[in-house]
Amino acid sequence: MQARTWETSLMSPASLCPILSSSGLLSLQMVFRPPLDFYDVLIHLNPNQIPRHLESVDQPLKSFSRGVVKNSTAVKILFPVVDYDPVQCYLQELRDAFSDLALFFYDKHGGEVIAVLWKPLSFQPQPFKVSSMKGRMVITLNNELVCVPNVEAILEDFKVLGEGLVKSVEARTEKWTI
Repeated sequence: MQARTWETSLMSPASLCPILSSSGLLSLQMVFRPPLDFYDVLIHLNPNQIPRHLESVDQPLKSFSRGVVKNSTAVKILFPVVDYDPVQCYLQELRDAFSDLALFFYDKHGGEVIAVLWKPLSFQPQPFKVSSMKGRMVITLNNELVCVPNVEAILEDFKVLGEGLVKSVEARTEKWTI
């Protein structure tokens, strides 16, 4: 009896890419790009301020020089900045301020968008309490004062908190109502 040998062939993602894209099935990079259709708000970031921009799935056409300092002799010296990520700081501020109203999603490996998903229960009218007015406004509903999220002010706060980092805030109002 002759022994059978099984040969396994492991294909790397790089070798699969031409196969998948040539057959028109799918681009391998597409797997790593999340669909943004499901989110309620998109916060577009300034690529100049993203320190891990070169780690993104789609390599940027232009790289930005960070940490270059000119000294008195007009020679550029590289000055490394360690453990400072303005996007992560901004994301933490958003979560601290608005975690009761929304969820925030971000690809820390060079993502250019912070996706926001409103929590459905936060849009239910709640009884008026002075202590629960953060991000809310008072309206009259059935002759009773209730609090609802002040979305316009919250979106403006997203811009103000991320000044210099945020390029634009895109509200997808067709997906939700108050």
